[in-house]
Amino acid sequence: MTVGQQHARPARRRTGFTLIEVLLATLILGIGITVLLSCLSTCLRTMARVRDYEQVNLAFGLGELAYPDPLDPSLDVKKDYTVDPDSSLVDGFTFERTVDDKLEEDVKKDPLYIVRTRVTWGEGGDGEKPHEEIVRYVWQRSK
Repeated sequence: MTVGQQHARPARRRTGFTLIEVLLATLILGIGITVLLSCLSTCLRTMARVRDYEQVNLAFGLGELAYPDPLDPSLDVKKDYTVDPDSSLVDGFTFERTVDDKLEEDVKKDPLYIVRTRVTWGEGGDGEKPHEEIVRYVWQRSK
């Protein structure tokens, strides 16, 4: 061997990943999992809301069967359309029907009544229960 020459070591192949590569892969995987969990949470919340609205439709239907609209126009709208809150139709849901108040002299001028049918359920975050309401107008023929 000459003075200026060195033994050339064979190049070692590096196996494995560097710390930077591992941290970057972990970061990307963490972001992906976070996005997936966020989407899953939104999906579950939407499914629960849809299930509630299916139950609301069932409660409306059962309420209308149990308390049908009186078809006789000579009946008293205020008395015959009103249904006190009834929670026996579907567990956790309450069906009720109210008629807006009118003064007797207003009824003679305008025989149109506003009938509100409401189904409430659960507990709301601000004290107001979630509800679904249908508003109809009923005309009462003069007696």
